[in-house]
Amino acid sequence: MKPLEGIRIIDLGRFVSAPFCGMLLGDLGAEVIKVEKPVSGEDSRGVGPFLNGASLYVPTFNRNKKGVTIQTRKQEGIQLLKELIQTADVLLENYRPGTLEKMGLGYKTIQKINPRMIVASISGFGQTGPDALRSAFDPIAQAVGGLYAITGTEQSGPLGAGTVIADLTTGLYTAYAILAAVIQRGRTGKGQYIDIAMTDCMVSLLHIYVPDYAANGTVPKRHGNRDPLSAPADCYQTADGYIVMHAGEDKAYASLKQLIADARLADPKFDSHQGRVLYQEELEKYLRDWFKDKTTDEAERTLLNNGIMAARVYDMPHIFTSEQIKQRGMLVEMDVPNAGTCIFQGNPIHMSDLQISYKRAPMVGEHNQEIFGTLLKKEDGILRSMQEEGII
Repeated sequence: MKPLEGIRIIDLGRFVSAPFCGMLLGDLGAEVIKVEKPVSGEDSRGVGPFLNGASLYVPTFNRNKKGVTIQTRKQEGIQLLKELIQTADVLLENYRPGTLEKMGLGYKTIQKINPRMIVASISGFGQTGPDALRSAFDPIAQAVGGLYAITGTEQSGPLGAGTVIADLTTGLYTAYAILAAVIQRGRTGKGQYIDIAMTDCMVSLLHIYVPDYAANGTVPKRHGNRDPLSAPADCYQTADGYIVMHAGEDKAYASLKQLIADARLADPKFDSHQGRVLYQEELEKYLRDWFKDKTTDEAERTLLNNGIMAARVYDMPHIFTSEQIKQRGMLVEMDVPNAGTCIFQGNPIHMSDLQISYKRAPMVGEHNQEIFGTLLKKEDGILRSMQEEGII
C-alpha cells in the first residue's frame, strides 16, 4: 500500500506548479483527478515539444492521474464539481486570487460542502498583500523573489535559472504543505486553507543573503558559478568542455596545491579559508591556467583520484548515458498516445516500503465514466446529456 492511498485530490491546476504538485502526490499513491475544460482540455496541451503531433509537455507534469472534463463556466458544471468535492480530501488550484470565489467555490463555501476539505491555492504573489492580484509566470517570480538579482555575473547581468525553478519549487512547497495538512486533519478532523505564493518560495531560496543584508547591509554581488563563501570553487573551462570543482576546505586545497604544483598557489595569503575568499579572483585565474590544457575526462579523473570534489558539466547526452542516473531510476518510460513510448524524469524519492509506478498522463476526459458514472453514480443517459450540452 502506497503512503497516500485513500487520499483523493481534485487537481484544477494548469501549466506547471499545481500539476507538478498533484503529480508528486499521485506518485505516492493519492488518487489525483485532473479537471480540464471539455474537448480541448488544459491550455498547456497545445505547448511543445511535440512528437507525432502529441505534446510532451502535459505528460511531464501529469502522470499518475485520472482525467475528467467539467465546464466550470456553466452552473451545471459547478454543481458537478461540488459533488466531486464532497467525495474528496484536497482541492488544488493555481487560478488568479478571487477566481474560486467568482465560481461560487470560495473556501467558506467549500467548508460547508466538506468540512474536512483541504484547499491549496498557488498564485504568483499570494492571496493577500498589495500585489495579490498581479499575475506571474516563472520569470516574474524569479525577478520579484530576488533570484535575478544574484544570478549571472557582473558582466552578464541577470540570468534566469535555466529551468522553471519558481514553478517547480512552488509545487514542491505546496505538496509539503498538503501532506502536513493531511496529518493535522488526522488530529483535528478539520480541513484548512493553504496559500502558497511563487514569489514567497523564491525569497525562501535566498540563502545567507537575507540575514547578511539585515545584519550588515551587504548587497550581494553576482558571482556567476563561484561559491561566494568558499574558494576555490567554480566552473572551469577545459580543453573540450567544462568542469565544476570545489576545493574550499583547507585539506582539499592542500591536496590541490600539491597536485598542481604551481608556486603561485603556495602564496601564504591563500593558506586560510578567509584569505582564499578575499583573493578569490586572483586564485581562480591561476587555476584556470591548469584546467585549460586538460581534457574534461583527464581533469575530473585527476581531481577525484586526489580526493578533490569535481564533476564534469553534464549535458543531455551525458544525462542519458550516465549509469548512475540510470540506476537511480531517474529516466523512466511512459506511453504517450500517438507518440508511443517516451522517456521522462523519474521521481527522486526512494523509500524502503514504496515502489513508484509510472502511469501515463490521462487523455482529455478519459475517466469521465469512471468518476462521474461510478463514483458519483450518474446514469449513462445523464452523462450523454451533459456531454451534448458541453458540461463535461
